[in-house]
Amino acid sequence: MTVAEPDILGARILIVDDQELNVRLLALILSTAGYTGVAATTDPLEVCALQRKNRYDLILMDIQMPGMNGFQVMERLKEADADDYPLILALTAEPEYKLRALQSGAKDFIHRPFERLEILTSVHNLLEMRLLQREIADHKEDNPALSSVIQRNIRKIIQVRQKAAREQSLQDRIANGMTFFSGSMAFFYVHIVWFLLWFILNTGHLGMVPFDPYPYGFLTMVVSLEAIFLATFVLISQNLLAKEASRLSDLGLQTGLLTEHELTRVLQMLRAIQNKIGITSDETSKLADADLEMETKLEDVLSEIERLHQREDRSAGSGKRLIQAGSGFLREHLPMMWPVRSKDEN
Repeated sequence: MTVAEPDILGARILIVDDQELNVRLLALILSTAGYTGVAATTDPLEVCALQRKNRYDLILMDIQMPGMNGFQVMERLKEADADDYPLILALTAEPEYKLRALQSGAKDFIHRPFERLEILTSVHNLLEMRLLQREIADHKEDNPALSSVIQRNIRKIIQVRQKAAREQSLQDRIANGMTFFSGSMAFFYVHIVWFLLWFILNTGHLGMVPFDPYPYGFLTMVVSLEAIFLATFVLISQNLLAKEASRLSDLGLQTGLLTEHELTRVLQMLRAIQNKIGITSDETSKLADADLEMETKLEDVLSEIERLHQREDRSAGSGKRLIQAGSGFLREHLPMMWPVRSKDEN
């Protein structure tokens, strides 16, 4: 079991150092090496909150910081969540701090002044270990009837959806939440209780003066406004779903085109191998193989679909005109062929 390089480069990394220059230097080294999930802070008091929010895979921690040193930050992280304790890479220039940093929970340390190769090697090895441990833990309860490829694809789909959910704005989350609640049985029960209480309180039997007597005009106005807002929330959620469906449709189209391209190349390779070893085919097989080996262009397929649609539309239009002409002929000539007799003639 191995970890893909894009997963390592996309891991979440937090740099913690009170010196802005050191933060910029480390961020520059990591970003130029291809790491895309790098964040930083110069305030050690923010580390626990940032870890709870973002769940970093690796934290580059300076030991000597004012207000709260690196050892204290590591203790806070253990107290906050010992089960999901992140990997810590200690940054120190003091030899006496190295052993204490390892005892406090750090997995490795980097000497000051920084060396680019040492930083990248340590970061890569720690992230690879972290992601490999996570992948092993994730596969403990896998269904043995499914292949590892299917399991990986399922996880990728879930990760993509979770990422899209995290990237939603506050307004989109509110709209989705309202849409989800309005489509639940809890929403139905709340309204049943609400309407019953409203009707009972406005009957006057409980000794209260009705504030909205029959025909309940105020209730009607409130429910109408509620319906308008709920319809708006539903439309917003549908727009979000349409965007997501469009993205998935584009992904499916790209996957289909790539599959067609690769299969075409495989058939061409097989034809070359066949010719090389001298295997002959009949004319029917040659024609079929030639059709399969021809690479299909997307614009040609779309043009053909459009042409066939236009032809069907013209055929349907001609049929309608023929039916209309036949109906007009019958309306015009039927009275002449079978004249209607008057009552006197009868």
